[in-house]
Amino acid sequence: MRSPKFRLLGLAVAPLIFLSACGSDDGGAGTDDASESTGADDAAATSVAPNGTAEDVTLTEAEVEGATVPALELDKTPLSVAETSVQEIEAGEGEGATAEQDVELRYLAVNGTTGEEILSTFSTDETVSMSLANPNLLPGFLNTLEGAKPGQSMIIAMSPADGFGEQGNAQLGIGPSDTVVFYVEVVGATTPLTQAEGEEVEPEEGLPTVEADGTSPAQITIPEGEEPPTELVVQPLIKGEGKEVQSGQNVRMQYTGVQWSDGEQFDTSLQEGRQAFETVIGAGQVIQGWDEGLVGQTIGSRVLLVIPPDMAYGDAPEGSPSADLKEETLVFVVDILAAQ
Repeated sequence: MRSPKFRLLGLAVAPLIFLSACGSDDGGAGTDDASESTGADDAAATSVAPNGTAEDVTLTEAEVEGATVPALELDKTPLSVAETSVQEIEAGEGEGATAEQDVELRYLAVNGTTGEEILSTFSTDETVSMSLANPNLLPGFLNTLEGAKPGQSMIIAMSPADGFGEQGNAQLGIGPSDTVVFYVEVVGATTPLTQAEGEEVEPEEGLPTVEADGTSPAQITIPEGEEPPTELVVQPLIKGEGKEVQSGQNVRMQYTGVQWSDGEQFDTSLQEGRQAFETVIGAGQVIQGWDEGLVGQTIGSRVLLVIPPDMAYGDAPEGSPSADLKEETLVFVVDILAAQ
């Protein structure tokens, strides 16, 4: 089994702020060692001993391009907390989110050391989704958002240990000793799909045949004696009932990939120890065949993709992890589980 081959160039804004620093081996958007060290050292130099809680933060308003949006005012700067604390603003109503669900929310993040805003969704009124089942989610969210109800809003003062830890996050200007303060408005919670669900579709003749149960790697059989197609083939096997995937969305999927030449499996997300694969689609973060083939498909669908080399790894440089797939037509079965 080879390692994942997708050309990940970076993470979407929402996962970057919500996920702990767990290292990256994709060689994509990371900064060099010198810049990461400098950013962390500068932030750490201004950190202080614990001196407050979430109650030392006031929710205010600000004008951004003519719109009124939430803002946070720190009663003391720098603000440092020893343990993550929560100040509830609104209680919310309905069922609380469970540990298996995705929570949809709006958020504002501020660096407690500097008082500067890090990121906010309120200027565009967009929502983001986070999976409480994702073990890489910041512990401060895992410990505070389970049980959150629609309409609930809160200020979370997240300790470094529950946030980005000893590594900090140089891309966001967060040092290893920085408290990060979040204002969060909970929109709702949903139970995510774990495999494709919908109406079965009869595939065209001459394509690879697929046996898939959604819980183990799909069994893909290449048609004997057939030449590989020279253009992208997109064949839904199950038509999901969800919304269409749009370019620029963060999409969660399970997949299996094989080579047309010999049917050998070269990668799958459906193996022990791996999570469902997530990436921004239609933005050049994965191979072209995925970007073009999955945009417009519906959530819940199972899709067969047959991707010629020029839309896969035909341009992979010699010595790269994907170089051995340069001349291969690739066949994928992809279950689309969510898109945000």
